[in-house]
Amino acid sequence: MEDQNKVDWKKLDLMDDDELKEINDKIKIIEQEGKNNILKYFDRIHNKLFSLNNIFIVAFFALFKLNDNTPLFTVFIPLVNLCLLLFIEYRMMEKSRIESEISSKFEEFTKIHKNQIDRTNLYSLLTIFSTLIVFIAFIYYLIK
Repeated sequence: MEDQNKVDWKKLDLMDDDELKEINDKIKIIEQEGKNNILKYFDRIHNKLFSLNNIFIVAFFALFKLNDNTPLFTVFIPLVNLCLLLFIEYRMMEKSRIESEISSKFEEFTKIHKNQIDRTNLYSLLTIFSTLIVFIAFIYYLIK
């Protein structure tokens, strides 16, 4: 009786439960790799911003020494940006710390984690714009 009720999905050219589970597992792997890649690219962007900002710090000191018309406070422009970049790195470290304790603090994790990630992403975007502002300020004082 059971054999009569059993549907042969292959004859109907449809996937059976095993094939659907396999596809679902592959999708979960792709999703996890995507999440890992987001962090990897954030790290790469932050590393490039740090390097660029360090170049600007040296450039502003050189500009201050070479040009008497450049005010001393201009040196603080890339230093403020460096503080913002360090703040972002601290937030990323805190995110990783919370993720490392996910099994013991699951409820707290689900409530706080999404908001924290969204804010960190917003701050990361802000650092890209702030580094652009540092670049524009440098060009301005270089031309001036």
